[in-house]
Amino acid sequence: MTMNQARRFIRIMACCLAVTGFGLLTGCATLTELMGTWHVQPSPVETPPTAPADTSAAAPPAVATERPVDQGNVSPPPEQVLPVPAAGSGIDTPRRTLPGLDRLAPAAPAVATVLRNLLITEDTTWRGEVLIEGWVRIAPQTTLTLESGTVVRFRRTAPGITAAPGLLVQGRLVVRGSTDAPVRFTPANGTPLAGEWYGIVLLASEKKNIIEHCRVEGAVMGLDASHSALTMNGASFSSCGTGVRLAESVVTFAGGEVSGCEVGMELDGSEIDLRDVRFNGNVDGLTVRRSSLYLAGARVSDCKGRGIDAFDTRLKLEGAVVERCESGIVLTECDGSVAHSLIAGNRRVGLILSRSGVKISGSEIARNDVGLRVEDGRGIAWGNSFSGNGTYDIYNAGSEDFRAMANWWGTGQSAQNLDSRLYDGNDDPVRGMVLVAPVLDSAPLPAVPNSVAK
Repeated sequence: MTMNQARRFIRIMACCLAVTGFGLLTGCATLTELMGTWHVQPSPVETPPTAPADTSAAAPPAVATERPVDQGNVSPPPEQVLPVPAAGSGIDTPRRTLPGLDRLAPAAPAVATVLRNLLITEDTTWRGEVLIEGWVRIAPQTTLTLESGTVVRFRRTAPGITAAPGLLVQGRLVVRGSTDAPVRFTPANGTPLAGEWYGIVLLASEKKNIIEHCRVEGAVMGLDASHSALTMNGASFSSCGTGVRLAESVVTFAGGEVSGCEVGMELDGSEIDLRDVRFNGNVDGLTVRRSSLYLAGARVSDCKGRGIDAFDTRLKLEGAVVERCESGIVLTECDGSVAHSLIAGNRRVGLILSRSGVKISGSEIARNDVGLRVEDGRGIAWGNSFSGNGTYDIYNAGSEDFRAMANWWGTGQSAQNLDSRLYDGNDDPVRGMVLVAPVLDSAPLPAVPNSVAK
């Protein structure tokens, strides 16, 4: 209440005490009549304003079984929530608004085919230029094939995530691009910005989906697959919120690239075989949860956050390169191995093991601030080369001993003169030891990425 209202309240209360007994008993007046009706406004500091609830539909409408017709307005999938690094990770990666969410496209260009909010129920082939407004849906038991050189553009006509156009596949998708004439999925605007369209959605599409030599640009999620099966070869995803998201899916991905995305690839409850795929210039490279990951000959570089972040995952990394990220590889409650890989030049930690029984062998861990950080003794490291790391080669943050025997620590280094390169019980009595003896007399063969994509 205001100051004047407060003074008025005091005066009226004094009068009210004098007349309340009489007035109320005789019915001459009520408290409301004496005091008036007051409206107290809450403090804007105590009760901040809240945004109105989004009452739009959360997902595209169910696919009908009728012949193709104009379906009217189609509600797209739910709002994209960008990932935030785990608490205590030390990575300052803010939530970001995708720049393309409010970017409208110009009037539809003169192209061969314009599709607006369409349901496709018969096997269809696209070629040339295709423009999509709203959502195009591929019904179950229906195959959409795209020939080499096809360009599919998505035209946004209203701002916001719920107005983003997209392609929903519940049947089968076959993209047959070539090296010389790839298939493109791109916004109608000239220079793609993340969020201009939603993406390619595979929803319970368990047929043999195939994507070959394809470029996906400017989407909220370049590929969003749930309970689906997919093989990709030579596909690239760039300038997206999330390049590839897989949930409860089985995927093989060889010889492609994911670049310039908030998250390069996100896996949850999925199985993936990644070979010779490059992840470059993303905020976070790969985020893996409760999945099975085989990664060979891949390169993850120049991430603002983490290169590979895995939780509760069975993994096998071979011949990989993880370099110039904030932290290279972070494994929590994982099992598996990291072998013959290069983990170098990461600004904080090259490799972190937390409650993970992971074997590290034949790898080069170099030029990171901390080469290897462990939080318990479940993992082991042998046959590796540690060199040029800034603060420590190995940092034991737990109370258990960690076994790092038969590694190479540089020319002329022995187990007796490595104390300054290790943080363990010699520095803090509550820490476990890093057990390094015996050490290798010469460096193992350098780690080089495998070229395994066929």
